[in-house]
Amino acid sequence: MLRLNNIHVYYNHVHALKGVSLEVKKGSIVSLLGANGAGKSTTLKTISLLLKPKEGSYLFEETPMLKMKASDVVKAGIIHCPEGRRVFPLLTVMENLKAGTYIRKDKKQINHDMERVFNYFPRLKERRNQKAGTLSGGEQQMLAIGRSLVGNPKILLLDEPSLGIAPILVKEIFEIIKEINSEGTTILLVEQNANMALDISDYSYVLENGHIALEGRSEELKENPEIRRLYLGG
Repeated sequence: MLRLNNIHVYYNHVHALKGVSLEVKKGSIVSLLGANGAGKSTTLKTISLLLKPKEGSYLFEETPMLKMKASDVVKAGIIHCPEGRRVFPLLTVMENLKAGTYIRKDKKQINHDMERVFNYFPRLKERRNQKAGTLSGGEQQMLAIGRSLVGNPKILLLDEPSLGIAPILVKEIFEIIKEINSEGTTILLVEQNANMALDISDYSYVLENGHIALEGRSEELKENPEIRRLYLGG
């Protein structure tokens, strides 16, 4: 479904991604693990074409993407839920959700998808007229995911959904991510909580200093002694 091959990205003279290759198959959850500064968010920004690589290729549903604009990526069905939530604090929950539908014309299906989001996150329905800036961190994360879902993604790029959230809400959000996937949305997940990411994903990549250091089925990586030592506290 989505493939990066030998992707090189620079921030000015800093070589941020050094030949990254990865694949996300349709219907799967793929996790991207690594320490701060390893290149995880840079990889997602490259897929969204917020950053343009100097070298390499990028295919989505066999279509070459690198000559497209970032807006074309969204229209193709690749929706990026960024790190730090990035909700519009002065807009209401409902206004934030409507902002996620700006490229869509299918009003009936939009209403269906809004209800789907409220089924995932009942708290958002309760607070739909509340300004987003007054929500808790966990509720803002729910809103950010919901806003991405009403964009009708074929593949959802999730960047650090557990960051800054109470542990009890982290578990709830990861259960919902699994449910979203089970209903047909492919997910590429960037996450520092390696335990949770490996638990819900099918396949995982480990980034170190801008290159893929390790990859494999998530259940196998969870038993890898190096992964356990570096990321799982074992």
